[in-house]
Amino acid sequence: MYYILYGDDQSRIQKKLKTIETTQKADTIHYYDALNDTQEIVLEDMDSLSIFEDRKMIVIKNCSFLSAKNKTNYDINEFLLRRNEDLCVIVFIHEGNKLDQRKKNVKELVAASKVLSCMALDQESQLSYIRETLKKNKVSMDPDALRWFCQRIGYDVLRIDSEVYKLKTYADHITLNDVKALIAPVPVDDVFKMVDALFQKNKILLLAFYRNFRKQNIEPVAIIGLLASQLRFLFQVRIYMDQGYSSDTIASILKAHPYRVSLNVKKARSFSSEELLDQLESLANLDQNMKLGLVNKDEGFERFILEL
Repeated sequence: MYYILYGDDQSRIQKKLKTIETTQKADTIHYYDALNDTQEIVLEDMDSLSIFEDRKMIVIKNCSFLSAKNKTNYDINEFLLRRNEDLCVIVFIHEGNKLDQRKKNVKELVAASKVLSCMALDQESQLSYIRETLKKNKVSMDPDALRWFCQRIGYDVLRIDSEVYKLKTYADHITLNDVKALIAPVPVDDVFKMVDALFQKNKILLLAFYRNFRKQNIEPVAIIGLLASQLRFLFQVRIYMDQGYSSDTIASILKAHPYRVSLNVKKARSFSSEELLDQLESLANLDQNMKLGLVNKDEGFERFILEL
């Protein structure tokens, strides 16, 4: 069975990957990187069987062969030849916004796979995601409580999941007073200031904001999510600015509030799209290293700041 996970939100990718692991009841999971591991090794693993494994799952990261800019030497046709074999579960991960279905073999692989979008939340999708999560957890919320929650929870899906679970353990119906008492709001203004400090390479100020977040019991991975969410939006605005779009048009394309876009247009003038992309890549690497347990979370973030 084939899965394709694509999108720019690492937390959503990890969440859906975990769901696949659970539903498929894999006995073993093998991870590969299409940029570093040869396709021959992956195919050999796909074709091999073990008497000790009832269900094997293979996860392949950096599958840029699904996009317009392929940076690998992988041949999709090799996967298509094995599409009807049920020897193991294969998960292709592409950390990009689009799958290039203009390519015939990509289109065929998409048709043979269960495709899951993992795009970062925006204002519109955040509300839908929160409602879906509340419904799944069988939690109802008063309209004013939902409005307060949406305005202050941020766009990180792992944080949203965690906070909804916290609410669920408290009560099945949540009022405004409940949500104010139980949820520590994300200080959005501080996130904006933290982004400014990041680009100014003001290590002292950046460290001060980070430690202030930690005092509010916000996890390092969630802080990275907050920074990345703002940087990602800034990057999107910068790209559309470079294409000559007006603020109103950008707001319409991104389905974002015009005021939020106008603020980011002013900020984006100070940076090139390449600078923003470099910072997003650095945060993505740090996020991945934290989740893999390669670095201590607090030490890793503080080292990231000091090495700016």
